[in-house]
Amino acid sequence: MRSNKPVNMDIDQLRGWASIMDKAMIASLVVTILAVAALGITTFLAFRYSGAVRAHEQSTLDRYRGLESLAAQHEREASAAREQVTRLEQEIATARDRTARLEREVSAARDRAAASEKAAHEATEQVAQAPPAGKAAPDTARPPLFDAAEIRRRLADLGKMVKDATTRAPEPAPEPAPEPTPAATPQTVAVPAPPLPPFVASLQRYAGTPAAIFLLGQISDAPAIGATISADLGQAGWLPQTWTWGGVAGIFGVVVLVRDGSDPATHEAAAALVDALGAVGFNASKGDWPANWGRFRGTLNGPQTPSPTDAAIRIVVGEKARKAP
Repeated sequence: MRSNKPVNMDIDQLRGWASIMDKAMIASLVVTILAVAALGITTFLAFRYSGAVRAHEQSTLDRYRGLESLAAQHEREASAAREQVTRLEQEIATARDRTARLEREVSAARDRAAASEKAAHEATEQVAQAPPAGKAAPDTARPPLFDAAEIRRRLADLGKMVKDATTRAPEPAPEPAPEPTPAATPQTVAVPAPPLPPFVASLQRYAGTPAAIFLLGQISDAPAIGATISADLGQAGWLPQTWTWGGVAGIFGVVVLVRDGSDPATHEAAAALVDALGAVGFNASKGDWPANWGRFRGTLNGPQTPSPTDAAIRIVVGEKARKAP
C-alpha cells in the first residue's frame, strides 16, 4: 500500500533536484540549438542543390535547342541540295535534247551534202555529154543545171555547217563527211582553192603543237570563243582540246601560258599565237602560271584523255576576250 503522507525533503535534496533540472534544461537548449543549426544548414544546402539542378537543366535545355536549330539548318541545306540536284538533272536533260537536235542537224546536213554531190555528178555527166563546139545542139539538149564554181561554193558551205554543228555539240559527234569533189572531165575548168585566213596561215608552221583551252564557266560567250579558236587551230594543224573551268574568276582577255622548262619552239609557237589572236581582234597576252603546272583551282569539265595538264601551252579564255569595236 502506498502512503499518501507528504514526504519531507530537506534543503540539500531540493538543491540536488534543481541542479538536475538546470542541467536538463541546458541539454535541451543545446539540442534545440543544434537542431536549428542543422535545419539552417539543410535549408542552405537544399537551396544550393536546387540552384545547381536548375542551372544544369537550363544548360541541357540550351544544348537541346542548339541541336534542334542545327538539325533544322541541316534539313534546309538538304532541301537546297535536293533542289540543286533536280535543277542539274533538268539541265542534263536539256543538254541531251540539244545534243540529239544537233545530231539530227548534222545528219540532215550530210544528207544535203550527199544530194549536192549527186547533183554535181549528174551535172558533170551532162557537161561531158554536151556536143562539141561548132555543132548545133539538138532541141532536146538542156544546159547544165549547176555551174562548177557554184557547186564548190555550196559544198564548202555545207562542210562549214557540219563542222560548226559538231563543234557546238557537248558530246563527241561523228566526224563530218569530207567535201565531195565533182569528177574531173575534159570540160571542167580548174578553180584555185581559196586562200587561207591570216590567222590559220600564220600558225601552220607550228602544226602538231598540242594546246589546252580553258573556258571560264561563268563567262557567257566563252564557249563560242573557245569553239572559234579551237576550229581555227585545228585548221592550222594544231592539236587543241577544250575544258570548262569552274570556280575561277578574275581573268581578263585571252591569256596564253607556257609550262616552265619548255623548249624554245614551244615558246615561239606561244608568241606567234598571241600575235595572231591580237591581229584578229582578241585581247591576247602571254602570262606565267604561278604554281605547279599540274595543279589548279576549281574544277575542269572536259575530255579525260589527254589530261588537261599534258599540253605545254594553255589558252585561258576569260572576261572581255574580244576587243571593243
